[in-house]
Amino acid sequence: MEEKAKRCHLASFNGIPGAERNPANYQRRDDGSHIYKNSDYYEWWYVDCSFENGYHMVVTFHYMNMFLKPIIPSIQLMIYKPDGTQVARYALIKPEENYAGADWCDVRMGDSWLKDMGDGVYEMYIMINKIGARLTLKNVVPGWKLGTGFNYKDEETSRVAGWVVPVPYAEVQGELFLKDEKIAVQGAAYHDHNWGNFPMHEVCSKWYWGRVHNGDYCLDYGWVFPRDPAGPMFAPLLIARGREIVLSTNIMHTELSDFVKDANTGQEYARGLLLTTDNLGVKLKLAINTTRLVETMKLPQSVEWDQFYFRFLADYTMDVEIDGKKDQVKGELLHEYMVL
Repeated sequence: MEEKAKRCHLASFNGIPGAERNPANYQRRDDGSHIYKNSDYYEWWYVDCSFENGYHMVVTFHYMNMFLKPIIPSIQLMIYKPDGTQVARYALIKPEENYAGADWCDVRMGDSWLKDMGDGVYEMYIMINKIGARLTLKNVVPGWKLGTGFNYKDEETSRVAGWVVPVPYAEVQGELFLKDEKIAVQGAAYHDHNWGNFPMHEVCSKWYWGRVHNGDYCLDYGWVFPRDPAGPMFAPLLIARGREIVLSTNIMHTELSDFVKDANTGQEYARGLLLTTDNLGVKLKLAINTTRLVETMKLPQSVEWDQFYFRFLADYTMDVEIDGKKDQVKGELLHEYMVL
């Protein structure tokens, strides 16, 4: 791969590996819509929650769903019960019932919505066939934008792929609705936002992604493989302590281990991940050991080959050192593997 092409994969820091302490470049407008008037335009708003009662929930507002052909609006909702069972709902949205504001997050799709209320507070309501939630998210860690907010950008072709994390970690409370049952919940939440104007699979082939919320610490990471093996990895990493974003970087290494083959899909994935970084006075070693496969999904046929999505629960141990102060935390995390 030519150097010029490699720089497109490192657009977060204008073509080079980079790192920042205490970045303050995220703006509320970054979570608004980024609409492109072409047939490959996609955009989604994603929320996941881990509740203290053992429930987990994942919602994606696909304003334009790149995993469908033609690209159309849809919503998906998954609720994972403490016993390991899942309730899933999907809905296609009429174009006239699909709205996303440009100045901040204000997404309305059918009767469901996600809105930035200001001062780090988000409100969300979703209901699909008597399954849904009404939640309030209150940011603990401020919004995060890795450098420019682009994980890919080609100046010559104007092709872009953007990603921001308006809610790295929030306290969440509200209610889940499971048909006639209403369950009060509270816990931790995460929200990110993706958009682009060309097919993502043209530049990346697969990724691992996950996040940690534990006491004073918040960590969000990605390990994204380029379609061309000669290209650089996209390796976003956020480390926060308390309400402070301590490190924002794309200088991170992930070692994969304990590979297994999924019997249903034939896809191989790593159950073990070891993330390390040493930048600007911040050192990290995060060891992830997958304990349960909670979601396996073959994506709708939008390309000539098969695409898959896996979601896992895992145990982790995180050793972190910030300006000489060492700490270790352990817990459970939700992480994913996407095959494009």
